[in-house]
Amino acid sequence: MIKYGLSGLGGIARIHLMAIKNMKLAGSDVDVELEDLYSTSPLHRKEGADLGFKHVTDRFESIFNHVDVVDICTPNFLHKDQIVKSLEAQKDVYCEKPLAMNSNETSEIVKVLSSHRVKNQIAFMLRFIPAVAMARSIVKQGMIGKVYAFRGEFFHSSYLDRSKPMSWRLEKSKSGGGSLVDLGSHIIDLTLFLLGDFEEVHSSFKTIIEKRKNGFEEKTVDVDDWALLYVKLKSGPSGTLEASRLAAGKEGMRFEIYASNGTLFIDTNDPYRAKVFDEYSRMIYPSKEDLTDDFYRFVDQNYPSPKLSSGFMVDAHMTSLIAFFKSLKENVMVPTFEDGHKVQVIMDKVYSSDKSFKG
Repeated sequence: MIKYGLSGLGGIARIHLMAIKNMKLAGSDVDVELEDLYSTSPLHRKEGADLGFKHVTDRFESIFNHVDVVDICTPNFLHKDQIVKSLEAQKDVYCEKPLAMNSNETSEIVKVLSSHRVKNQIAFMLRFIPAVAMARSIVKQGMIGKVYAFRGEFFHSSYLDRSKPMSWRLEKSKSGGGSLVDLGSHIIDLTLFLLGDFEEVHSSFKTIIEKRKNGFEEKTVDVDDWALLYVKLKSGPSGTLEASRLAAGKEGMRFEIYASNGTLFIDTNDPYRAKVFDEYSRMIYPSKEDLTDDFYRFVDQNYPSPKLSSGFMVDAHMTSLIAFFKSLKENVMVPTFEDGHKVQVIMDKVYSSDKSFKG
């Protein structure tokens, strides 16, 4: 039994809870007990009690008395302090992305982590989609030859609604950035995970809706609505990564990899398989026996079947959380806080005044 503590009860925390509540229904043997909820909102604390948390508190440190793991789902500017306190309390920590506000904070987290023997994971949950795990296995085995180009995109649309009110996600002092941090961090991590380290990046950003209502006032939005990166990798391939919170009609993540002997496509509209083509544009169907690495097998065994799906967002978060809970006792490959720091360093560099860097 894993005694679980949750920090925050906003939108992403609710997805984590949906994922946890779905685990048993989807056939997982992970056993999680909802022990503690921390929230500064009286309404959320009441909801937490109704959802089955044994203890609710408005003091973050209070959850350390009852839990084995802490899941941090608070706004970005709170991550660093809550992570450090959890590590110092010797709690295993799962944290939503980004890891913190900037690479100075993530560097401090990694330094604190080095002196504590605790498990840690950042919620780069797109890794845990079967199509992604399949693509990684195919690339790793050289089944489509040498990669020369790639293209990734992660699009949402809800911020195109001009009536959407101002929130912490639209203030750099609380979020650390806009679409690049919110969505682009995922596709930066996927690029690192699938293809390797960055050598050079050039970037472009736009804020399309520059004012938002905050009650009766208007406030200035100081983060990006859209971000585009042109990336060259140390292994040779070049490509583009794009993130937008204003992409009406094109929700989801897509990743394309072009290689000397074929191409593969990942699309969250079909999360179960990557589409693979040979050099003659014929679709090929690698069998599960062809995909030999442990990570693919783990994802294939733990991602819910189409009949039990709650949509790729909940399903991917569920598989990511299962990986974290299993990693407490087993050897499971998960994205760590070091991976979160690596992504943050890249984002900091491309947010800098010259909008580009060479590694």
